[in-house]
Amino acid sequence: MKRNLKRKISSIVLVGVLALGLAACSKANAADYSTGMVSYEEIQNEFAQTCKNLTWPEGYEVPKEIDEKKDGSVYQKGFGNTRASMYWEAAWEKEWLNTYKTDPERAEKALRELEKAKKMPYMSEASCDDATREYFTKMLEKAKKGDPTGIEENIKLNAPE
Repeated sequence: MKRNLKRKISSIVLVGVLALGLAACSKANAADYSTGMVSYEEIQNEFAQTCKNLTWPEGYEVPKEIDEKKDGSVYQKGFGNTRASMYWEAAWEKEWLNTYKTDPERAEKALRELEKAKKMPYMSEASCDDATREYFTKMLEKAKKGDPTGIEENIKLNAPE
């Protein structure tokens, strides 16, 4: 009798664990704001809104959509903001590279814009590690001295385009 009771309890516990496991799996496939995971549409909206709120170099064509394929994946909330910020960063870095030898005013404006990155969400401690922020600062310091190598390397390795 005790053995049957233990089996029933074990079976109930097992069924409960399986039910919880299935519920957790189904959450991974849908936007779930409690865990910070969102749909493609949500990151697209976040991307578009961030692009609207940023200042871009003269003549730069701002992307209309995020460069991710719509395939049913879920994304971490903030991904759209980060991606837009990366486009923004690359646009101003290219602006500086294209003007630092020929148009000091535009080049200076590009560096002022890039300085703003340090206070943007994509460079915050919650989204970015210390080494990346330090690298970015060193890259800007080189640029201020007229050395393009840091910016060239950053574009080559990190630009989303």
